Amino acid sequence: MNVWTVLGEFSFLALICFFLVFSLYSLIEREKKAFWRSALFVVGLASINFVFRLITLPLKAWLFGAIFILFTLFLILLFFPSLKRHSVEVSGEQKKVDERDVIFARFDLVEGTRDYEEYYKRRPELKKTDGEIRKIPDILAPSHFGKNPALFSLAQVEFDFLEHQLTQVQGEVFPERTRYSASENTRMIKSIIKYLGSDLCGVCFLDQAYVYSHVGRGPDPYGKKIVLNHEYAISFALEMDLGMVASAPGAPVIVETAKKYVEAAKISIMVASFIRRMGYSARAHIAGSNYQAMLPPLAWKGGLGELGRLGILITGTYGPRIRLGLVTTDLPLVPDSPEKLGVQDFCQKCQKCARNCPAQAIPYGDKSEENGVLKWVLNREECYRFWRKAGTDCAICVSVCPYSKPDNSFHTLIRRVSERSSFAQSLSIRADDLFYGRSLHRKKSLLDI
Repeated sequence: MNVWTVLGEFSFLALICFFLVFSLYSLIEREKKAFWRSALFVVGLASINFVFRLITLPLKAWLFGAIFILFTLFLILLFFPSLKRHSVEVSGEQKKVDERDVIFARFDLVEGTRDYEEYYKRRPELKKTDGEIRKIPDILAPSHFGKNPALFSLAQVEFDFLEHQLTQVQGEVFPERTRYSASENTRMIKSIIKYLGSDLCGVCFLDQAYVYSHVGRGPDPYGKKIVLNHEYAISFALEMDLGMVASAPGAPVIVETAKKYVEAAKISIMVASFIRRMGYSARAHIAGSNYQAMLPPLAWKGGLGELGRLGILITGTYGPRIRLGLVTTDLPLVPDSPEKLGVQDFCQKCQKCARNCPAQAIPYGDKSEENGVLKWVLNREECYRFWRKAGTDCAICVSVCPYSKPDNSFHTLIRRVSERSSFAQSLSIRADDLFYGRSLHRKKSLLDI
């Protein structure tokens, strides 16, 4: 047999095997569109290979040789590390954010109260838009319960449980210190957090730019100045169930969100208490809300992921399909470094979250500067307006993000290749649209009640 024919046959076999594996994974993941389209590629490639075999030499050798050369060029483009990965860029001075300006704090204000009047006297430009949004029933308001009484009730129960944990975030520090090295402390804390249920964990110095200036929510007095002088921030992430997220913007997604908040609160409170028993100051920061610091930028600095176009953290393993937890402490630790996953370059090309956002709150264009950071700035008011219309926290952008695919060998390979090559990024973006669709398709969740 001619050497070019052999090499061409090998190229066909490699491509057929790839799409066969893809179709099997798609079948397991219950992605019908991806399964049928990848299976069609298997049949198409096998048919072309069969036709080529029927052709006589020397044309047969030329055709198979051309296939091998094209396949080789394709592999070079795919695996050549041509991508200069960019990180999140801090371009100017960063000032502390007042938690009272955070949209959730603004909508906790009650019309007619002193805090309400004083806030909108300070920020009159927000009053009209906020007033329009207030006319829409809140997330988990009784008027939404008719959509799915059981799941909306379950989500409310989870959030009610969180409220009971708000006062557990700090406590007395034991007088005697247990002394280990910073590296031993770091290994121990990460192991404990993982044992308690976290999927990712990282450490960074507590940048005061990411500590809120004043209390906007929670049990502490509204408007109280926040003083948080801990040296380190321990960030961790919990994977959200893909099936629950894929139900977006339906009731299962807010049930899953609340569940992960509860789990993150449990881990944060227990780890902070553990550190205090070791003789060091520590505070848990939990949803509900009792945050004193901003979780996404600290998680970025701790190496958990990068901030993406959709305005939240994208991890290398689960994409944006995570919820974050945080503990700040004086326990000596070894900081991690921010990761360069290629997310900035990928999001620049992709725009799938912006295309599918029902509120059109995610920008299509380039980044802009906000508080000293170059990023895609979300229209938070329009995003939250849709949350209230849906009665849930939406998560359509999380569901459609190509990075949100399951954590398995096939998708991990695609992610790793896309981190290294600009060509691979562009190809994976187009392939995601081709095989999974350009728009959201809802799937059944674990709790289709």
